[in-house]
Amino acid sequence: MTTPSRPLAVVTGASSGIGEQFARRYAREGYDLVLVARSGAALEVLADELRAQHPIAVEVHVADLARPAEVAALADRLTSGLRRLDHLVNCAGVALEGDLARADEAALRAMVDLNVTALTLLTRAAIIRMRAAGTGTIINVASAAAYQPMPHLAAYAASKSYVLMLTEAMAEENRGHGVRVLAVSPGDTETPMNPGAAKNKRTPDQVVDTAWKALRRSSPSVVDGRANSALAVLASRVLPRRVSLRTAEQMMRDRA
Repeated sequence: MTTPSRPLAVVTGASSGIGEQFARRYAREGYDLVLVARSGAALEVLADELRAQHPIAVEVHVADLARPAEVAALADRLTSGLRRLDHLVNCAGVALEGDLARADEAALRAMVDLNVTALTLLTRAAIIRMRAAGTGTIINVASAAAYQPMPHLAAYAASKSYVLMLTEAMAEENRGHGVRVLAVSPGDTETPMNPGAAKNKRTPDQVVDTAWKALRRSSPSVVDGRANSALAVLASRVLPRRVSLRTAEQMMRDRA
């Protein structure tokens, strides 16, 4: 059972990768947890481990956040169904590679529903609760791909650009209400969603460390890793758009 005196964090996409590492970090920091993902079995294993390692309460909430009814149910819990809500991490997401013309329509719709719609509605629900309390923190996981159009990864990059823009706007909108809102944008990171060999891949715990440090500052967004940050600045602020587009197309051509 959760304890009223302990802060509570809700983490979506908590069954693996970056979401799992956020859960582990909150557990080390003494937060009670609500872990959200589709995979109930994986969540239960993680929850049992965290309960054994830390004097905290951990609850599992199984949900497919590409389904409107399950998003609505979680949003209701965020606004009124939890004893308190101190942090929300929107980490659940999916990537759809390849040319849009060849994308499966159902998979495309599910990606937008998860990456855009679910994140927006859960962010809104948390803000309602946190504004009423006068305090709270929301971390939305975007992507380094959010900083420029990405041929052959177009819809995914666009969905993460939405996350970045929404989060930065929410950070300013809620600055006077005691609510801290931050977007963290990982680049190539060793996660189940991003398998395979690549040079200089970051790890999920590095992404979490980047977000944690950024919370102490006032910036509404942060890119994980110096190389990724430099590339984001180069693509979004330095290179002409035509040049950055053609460079991105060459980099992503093998995913077409």
